[in-house]
Amino acid sequence: MSKNPIDFLAVVRSCIPQEAEIVQLQQQGNPAAILYADVDGDGSPEITAMYRFLDNQYLFSIKDYSGNWFPIASAATGGIRGVTDFAAAPVSRREGWDVIIGWQQEGRGAEAGCELDIIQWTSSGFQRMIPPGTTYNHLEIEDMPTREGQDGLCELALWVKEQDQAYQVQTYRWEPYRLVPTQDVHPYYFQRVSRYYEDLVRDHPEEPAYRSLLEDAKKKVGGEGGK
Repeated sequence: MSKNPIDFLAVVRSCIPQEAEIVQLQQQGNPAAILYADVDGDGSPEITAMYRFLDNQYLFSIKDYSGNWFPIASAATGGIRGVTDFAAAPVSRREGWDVIIGWQQEGRGAEAGCELDIIQWTSSGFQRMIPPGTTYNHLEIEDMPTREGQDGLCELALWVKEQDQAYQVQTYRWEPYRLVPTQDVHPYYFQRVSRYYEDLVRDHPEEPAYRSLLEDAKKKVGGEGGK
């Protein structure tokens, strides 16, 4: 017997102060910052969301117990900041997905870039997994295959703008206690980067930077750099 669909907005609103506002993401359509994923590792998904209240922002997770929603974690995230990305994925562990947040940096909107935050649910509350300072302009999260295949954990691809439509792209995975660059997924992921620059070279043949970045991406598809 199927369960009734969840009205996520209504559930979240019922669990936050009446004057609070659910955070809307700074991306097309301005979707609400609400996730439905298993963050505590018990095999059942929870609702995780962000809201603003009294000049602060809060991250919280709630769990359904027999039709009633109860909090399992809540934390203030600091003053009001724009949020560009809000996702859940198995980055540091397979059971109990991490919450991945992109904080909009001060400056000219998307041009200013974002700061990456990875947050893990623990029995004592939310825990930040990386120090401040990792920035990007575009983020992709995927279980990227190596030559041995996928491992059930997601890598991150961070695109950092250099100029115009030119980006430096680096892939990362979680090693014990930290996020580190990884090259063994380059043959897979940089096919995508190559296609991006092939389009730019075709549309802007007079721009040498795009051709140089395309050549670099093709070398990485070929496995240059090892593991």
